[in-house]
Amino acid sequence: MTPLSAVASAPRERSGKIARTLPALVETLLVLGAIALLLPAFARLAAFGDGRDGRFAEAGFWVQGLPEPTLPPACAAHGAQADPSLRERLCGAPSAGAPQPLARLPLVLRDALSRATQAFLEPVRKAQARMSDLRLQQREGIGDLRDLSAAVTALEADTRPFVERFALGQVDEAGPAPLVCATQGVEAALAEPAPSAADTGHGTARANAVLLLAAAFDGHAATGMLASTAALPADSERLAASCGARGLAHALSSASALMAGARQSLSNSRKNEAMRSLLQSAGRHWAGGMLLGFALLHWSRRNVRPALGVAAALALWALAAWVSRVPLPFVGRAFEPARLDIHAWSPPSNAVLALAGAGLLLALLSTLRPAASRQAPRGGQGNLGAARRFLESATRQRRAAFTPQTMSSRLGYPGLVLATGLGWLLLLDLSAHGHAANRYLALYHQGHLWLGLLAFSVLLFLRQPLARGLAWALSVSGETARQVRSRLGTWQAGAIVALAALALVAVFGLALANMRQLTSELGRVWLIVGAAWFFFLRGGPLAERLARSGGSAASALRYVGPLLFVILVLMAAMLVTRDMGPLLIACYASGAFLAASVAMWWHQRSGQTAAALLFAVALFAAWIAATTMALFKVGAIDSVTAARLESLAAPLASTNDQLALVSWFRQAAPPEGFGIGAVPWCGYSPAGHCGGLPAQIHSDYTFTAVVGAFGSAMAWMVAIGCAVWLHRLIRHHGRVTRGEPTFVRNASPSPHEYARRFAEDRPGARPAGLISFDGQAFLSWIAVTWVVLTLCQLAVTVAGNLAVLPLTGVTFPFVSFGMTSLVVNMGFLALCLSVDLPAMPTQPVRAELVEARTSDRPEVSKGRADPSTDSGHV
Repeated sequence: MTPLSAVASAPRERSGKIARTLPALVETLLVLGAIALLLPAFARLAAFGDGRDGRFAEAGFWVQGLPEPTLPPACAAHGAQADPSLRERLCGAPSAGAPQPLARLPLVLRDALSRATQAFLEPVRKAQARMSDLRLQQREGIGDLRDLSAAVTALEADTRPFVERFALGQVDEAGPAPLVCATQGVEAALAEPAPSAADTGHGTARANAVLLLAAAFDGHAATGMLASTAALPADSERLAASCGARGLAHALSSASALMAGARQSLSNSRKNEAMRSLLQSAGRHWAGGMLLGFALLHWSRRNVRPALGVAAALALWALAAWVSRVPLPFVGRAFEPARLDIHAWSPPSNAVLALAGAGLLLALLSTLRPAASRQAPRGGQGNLGAARRFLESATRQRRAAFTPQTMSSRLGYPGLVLATGLGWLLLLDLSAHGHAANRYLALYHQGHLWLGLLAFSVLLFLRQPLARGLAWALSVSGETARQVRSRLGTWQAGAIVALAALALVAVFGLALANMRQLTSELGRVWLIVGAAWFFFLRGGPLAERLARSGGSAASALRYVGPLLFVILVLMAAMLVTRDMGPLLIACYASGAFLAASVAMWWHQRSGQTAAALLFAVALFAAWIAATTMALFKVGAIDSVTAARLESLAAPLASTNDQLALVSWFRQAAPPEGFGIGAVPWCGYSPAGHCGGLPAQIHSDYTFTAVVGAFGSAMAWMVAIGCAVWLHRLIRHHGRVTRGEPTFVRNASPSPHEYARRFAEDRPGARPAGLISFDGQAFLSWIAVTWVVLTLCQLAVTVAGNLAVLPLTGVTFPFVSFGMTSLVVNMGFLALCLSVDLPAMPTQPVRAELVEARTSDRPEVSKGRADPSTDSGHV
């Protein structure tokens, strides 16, 4: 008969199994629901076709044989006479040679015009010669008449857009009209005599015109902006009648855009082809990438060796890059797809092969790694027994190194799906209908998203060994610092640390100058890891003794000192690199960290909780108010910040009218938004021009972009939902760790497993692999500090769009365009999406289980401590 206890335990087991599987089921359903919610919007992208003004239309010809860059010789000959700001932007360092007189157009520019004209006309001449041959064959009856007629029609269809695009034959002289007009305007200005020998302003204007013309020949991106603000010769505005009445500045800007397109005609043709394909398949690629990341996330929570998981992630994302023809993100704005051709079975690129090869090699090494530690069989033992012990030892090591994991929130990965899908929808719409210079943003973002998901997947498998290593290293470094201070003294050790920090900041500023996207993210990583290290160490028992020793002021300073050091180093680095936007966000987040640290000190010193919490809230509010007041009072010291403050104070009267444009756009948008594909990103300007929203709509003004596409209510739902989602990521971390540096048991084995480990270990030693450093504590602090800093970034970004604070140039997390920010945020998200389960109380081990495993090894049964007395928390 079946015992009643077994019958009663069956429903409890079933209910327990359902309770364990329900969160994963809910998470899966939310991920599928998020994908299903956004896929219809991706389906509407297929109707975009060739985009606004046919920007993605197939080009029949490419320009070859363009002149070499003309800006370097022009800068060397005439850069010293030009305006300093223009010279710095176009030439960099000033030339050491003596300036040459400017009585006529330099020879290098005349030669460049001749070679450029020949390069533009050569494809047309070849096409016309080919059409003449085909028409001759038609007249003489050579070949099929319909095939010949179709070939002539195809050549005419290719020639006409090329002639219209590069404005050939629209002026008296041969060549592209903007280039010819700009050259004629500069040449006419140089031919006019100077008003007087002492008039240095006229010479500066001439040099400016020459440098801008050279920049136009090179297709320099800043030519148009510099031409609109630089001093040019007064006579240069009188161009030929065929050039129109817009003046030299407009001609230089048009010539630069034309030459930039011509120099990149072959690359742009491949990008146009990729964009047309992407508009048709973006939804499938996004959904497939999200599902692959979700599958790897679930696999990482199982008992899988980290090296094998990383190898699988590398190989799978290499395969995904090949299938989706992802543009590789390591080459800037160049176009190197993961699949060489548009056809589905074309070979992968070398980078994809290298990535897949690295994954396969790592998988092979992880499989063969236990064999390296195999020992030769001892005397009296057979090969079968040695093989069995080897496999059991390998399994024991793998299981001992793994701590069971679970999700930190059911909303974690579904929130990522919604944020990335929304961001890519906006970028696809902006690419098709926004500024022409931003027409490939969605293509670049595809590579950025792939790289972010690759980093995300790799860190999923490395989070446990990385956490243990970081926690151990930072704890050892803290102990080492205490020993150095005890030997050298507090002041000497502090002086050494300060000098080392100043040296590192100087090297940081010199090595990474003008790389603000990278330096801002490195600053974020420094603050996140540094603040997490501080809170991690302040959770130990020594912190309470530190808080209660000495006077209040001295005790508080000693307690908060390490965090102040982290904050001051960051501020110095941001000031050196002039990253004022990230500096503002770091200041706000630092206030939150300082308020929390002071509250911890107060609580540990006095034992009060409510008073410490109220004081922390008041301190944080005062810090925010003081930081904002300092921004408006002394922010004008920096030129960029001064311009943004001016735009904030008087948006209509400021030279930078971007804030006025986005404010008007938000008010003009309908409550439900214009909808994907119908947003007037360029206003209602005629074809070829974009006079609507600023070109930075994809980064600085993402909140405004969401308002335009989906309405004001939806934009606020996205912003508030992002804040709630970030909070949910860390809400349950306090249930699995106390956040202090401790040793814990990696897993809670069953009595049989415990007995087996006990029996097979060396005599007199603790069971192998049961005790390790608590890495989850440090990871949880990293998650908390990252969330706090990201919330500050979100708040400042939205406030900048609403004209409450000046714009900072930072992105909307997970939605805006930006490779470095996306990859860094993906990495931190991978560290906090899963949590290690806390160790269970030690289960008693029956003596007969131990005896069963040690009966054939009497030496093991001697001198052993009772395993049931082993503690999982030291």
